[in-house]
Amino acid sequence: MSDLNPKASAKAPRPFVFVHVGDLHLDGPDAASVRDLAAILADLATLSPSPDAVADFLYLPGDIAEDGRAAQYDLLRGALPRAPLPVRLIAGDHDRQHGCMADFAVLFREVMGEDRVVPPRTDPVRRPLPEQYFYAEDIGGVRCLFLDLCSAGYGEKGKGLDFRLGWAQAEWLTREILATLDAQGEPTRPCAVFMHAYPDDLDPPDTRAETAGLFRAARVRLVEMGHTHYNELAQDGVTLYAAARSVGQNEDGSVGYAVAAIDRDVTSWRFKPLDQPWPFVLITSPADRRLATAARADEPWLCVRALVLSGTAPALVRCRVDDGPWITMDPPDGDDRCWTRSIPWPAEGRRLSVQAALDTWNGEGPQGMDFDVIEPVGRHWSAPHRAGRPGSDAFALGRWLQKGLRGDQLGPNRNGRHW
Repeated sequence: MSDLNPKASAKAPRPFVFVHVGDLHLDGPDAASVRDLAAILADLATLSPSPDAVADFLYLPGDIAEDGRAAQYDLLRGALPRAPLPVRLIAGDHDRQHGCMADFAVLFREVMGEDRVVPPRTDPVRRPLPEQYFYAEDIGGVRCLFLDLCSAGYGEKGKGLDFRLGWAQAEWLTREILATLDAQGEPTRPCAVFMHAYPDDLDPPDTRAETAGLFRAARVRLVEMGHTHYNELAQDGVTLYAAARSVGQNEDGSVGYAVAAIDRDVTSWRFKPLDQPWPFVLITSPADRRLATAARADEPWLCVRALVLSGTAPALVRCRVDDGPWITMDPPDGDDRCWTRSIPWPAEGRRLSVQAALDTWNGEGPQGMDFDVIEPVGRHWSAPHRAGRPGSDAFALGRWLQKGLRGDQLGPNRNGRHW
């Protein structure tokens, strides 16, 4: 964490921000998922001053089509012209439900481009690999790695899941991640990985700990996933694993989307239900103790940064410590996306709140107002106990309603039943 003093500035480089729209499972034109996707895109299109001023891209984590059929991908094609942000997508197991990804391949070429298709690979001593769909990109100062867990596997409807990287992608992933480190093994820039499922779901089994260990050793900041159908955060003390609830097979509450940010040395995440009107607040700094990767410097001042999403400029953005007085925050300066303020932080302080309100807010109810609340990490911090399943939900934080985590996970996807 940055050292602070009474004269410290809250200014920082523009944060990396993306919107995560969960597994769509597009089926037929009359399905609720088609309407919900249209509503999500319409919601994002109203962002002020513009969608791309507050976010870098929209992420689709796989399971785009329920059965990987061309007609189902046509439903996404019909929606994409209304997408207010660039789209980044990967494959999920439902995108090869019938043992074939030909229709997904056509969509991938249309959306991501021919140059991001990895051609089939052969090797004298390893099994041949089919065409794959993994790629890397620098976005907002972050090295983003988008993985394909499905092409190299054997998964097929009725025969079970089989998530595999394949030897070519595994070697590529190692090279890409090591390239983010300096000669001393220290990260030179943040790295985020986008994959359909946890590393713990990979086959063969020995690749699970290898992949998670690679992420941990290189201090990958964020692994953003689909597949679970639930909002879930799992923090192992180095890497935040995050999943957003499914749009097409929603078993976790209101349909919506997640907003994630990497702001200097802090990673943050919060879910926005579609039925929650603007504004929407995400504290991007300091780190909450549950998401922290290091202790905060023992300083009496705290640099507060928050992303405020809204269809109109907020009339009020302010922060406070516990139940103390509200302190007005400063609007984004220049290329920055965050409202900022350096505030006194007492030794006994526990909670930090940031509130944003529109000019329609009556000063009492939730209409026209939103807030985010965290418990900033202190000068005493220790990493979570290292569980026996690295890269899994063994580190899941459970219930955290302020971030959109219900924690119950009672639906069929978690409990081995058909949707």
